[in-house]
Amino acid sequence: MKRGLLLMNPESKTETAAVYVKKHARGVTKEAVAGYLFAAPAIIGFLVLTLYPMLASLFYSFHKITIMSGSQVMEWIGLDNFRYIFTNTSSEFKKSITVTLIYAFINVALVITFCLIVALLLNRKFIGRNLMRAIFFLPSVVPMLATTIVWQMLLQNQAKGGLLNWILLQIGIAPVDFLTDPIRIFETLFIMSLWTCGGTIVVFIATLQDVPGELLEAIEMDGGNAWHKFLKVTYPTIKPVLFFQLIMCMMTSIQIYTQSVVLSRNGAPDRMTYFINVMIYDHSFVQVGMRGLASAEAWVVFLITMAITGVLFYFQGAFKRDDSMGKRKKAR
Repeated sequence: MKRGLLLMNPESKTETAAVYVKKHARGVTKEAVAGYLFAAPAIIGFLVLTLYPMLASLFYSFHKITIMSGSQVMEWIGLDNFRYIFTNTSSEFKKSITVTLIYAFINVALVITFCLIVALLLNRKFIGRNLMRAIFFLPSVVPMLATTIVWQMLLQNQAKGGLLNWILLQIGIAPVDFLTDPIRIFETLFIMSLWTCGGTIVVFIATLQDVPGELLEAIEMDGGNAWHKFLKVTYPTIKPVLFFQLIMCMMTSIQIYTQSVVLSRNGAPDRMTYFINVMIYDHSFVQVGMRGLASAEAWVVFLITMAITGVLFYFQGAFKRDDSMGKRKKAR
């Protein structure tokens, strides 16, 4: 009956549709407001703690900033800070960014390879597997400052009571300058990085759980060994996560700071640990009148990091998910 009335009266049908559209619009609006309210802390945090400091540092990078009578005085100098970074012989930016990138690339290769191998081993079934997983993950929970202090106490020279050098003396071996030799201190930093990479291992283990077991069994039935399983099934499955961890590890390595500050002073020995973040902090808060230069250096590092990330994304064709036969899926 009601349906017949609606058919006989088109205006009533139009009004009903309009009411439905209004109610739906109100529901969508309420849902959107609720979503923005839940996301508000993250949005406000990004605007206040990330976007504003970035824009402020960009503004500062075109100024010479000095402190006079307790107040900050800014003088517009245009691109002079950027010219100083690349052309002035007294600038330490080139050496600092060089040692930082060398450390970053070597560290990324070591961490990704080490974590993948450990994850593959810990993904197998054996007695005490959960205990071993906890042992590898535990160091990543400890704050980096505390970890670095402990390593410093272990590796400093025997005059300062370094435990490892004291043990070497007790067994008749000459002590080693772990923290004053340019090569040894880099080896120490790499070992510390491997010591604290438990989070990446956990991510890889979780990713390995998604590897199709039936495909592994099929390769085994065809006479394939562990290498064939990894190459044809495991690697294509974990490539997206591997690429993501590669990007994150690269950014973390470029931002190294705490280890250098605790283990050495002023980038010793011979400025080999004067990483870029250490130099930016030194110019911002230690040396006088270099805050504008520090802002320019920070933006150059940001652009370099973005360029490296862009190159990695450009070559990510090798990291796209493949099918079970290792062939790249065609884009639809």
